[in-house]
Amino acid sequence: MANNQQLALITGSSRGIGKAVAINFAKNGIDVVITGRNESRLKKVKEELNQFDIKSYYIPADLSEENSIENIIDFLTKSNLKVNILINNAAIIHERINLIDFDMKEWQEVINVNLVSAAKLTKLILPFMITQNYGKIVNISSIGGRKGAAGRTAYRITKAGLISFTESLAAEVKNKGIDVNCVCPG
Repeated sequence: MANNQQLALITGSSRGIGKAVAINFAKNGIDVVITGRNESRLKKVKEELNQFDIKSYYIPADLSEENSIENIIDFLTKSNLKVNILINNAAIIHERINLIDFDMKEWQEVINVNLVSAAKLTKLILPFMITQNYGKIVNISSIGGRKGAAGRTAYRITKAGLISFTESLAAEVKNKGIDVNCVCPG
C-alpha cells in the first residue's frame, strides 16, 4: 500500500512518544489523526504537522471518559477516514502509590485509559483493516510491563496487559494481512 493511501491514528499524541510518532509519520508522507486530552497541545502539534505535505486531523479525546472512543469513531466516519495504522499510545502514570493507598476510582481510570481504551479502539478499527487485508497496530507498553515495582501496580499491570493483548491479537489476525506489535520503551 502506498504511503499516500495510509492514515495513522495515534492516541496520546499531544506530547512525548505519540507526538514524535505523528511527526515521523508526517515526515514520511503518511496522513495522521492525533488524539489527546489537551486540545491546545493538539492544536500546536497540528501546526507542526502542517509543514509536511500530508493531511492531518486532531480529535480532543479523554480516554478515561466512556464516550471518547465513540467520538473518535464518529469523527472518522463523518470525515470518511479509513485508518490502516493504529498506534495505541495513550497512558496515565500516577505518582508512586502503594495499592493499599490507591483510590480505586483512579485505579480504574488508569486501567481504562492504558488498557481498555486500546482494546475498544482496536476492536472498532479492526473490521476495516480486515476488509482491506491490510493494517498495522502498534501498542505502546513499557519495560515496566515485564516486571513489577512498588507503587506502580496499576500502571504496570496495564502495560503487562498490553503485551499480552498484543500477542493474543497478533495470533487472531495473523492470516488477515494485519501486523500487531508492541513496543516497550524504558
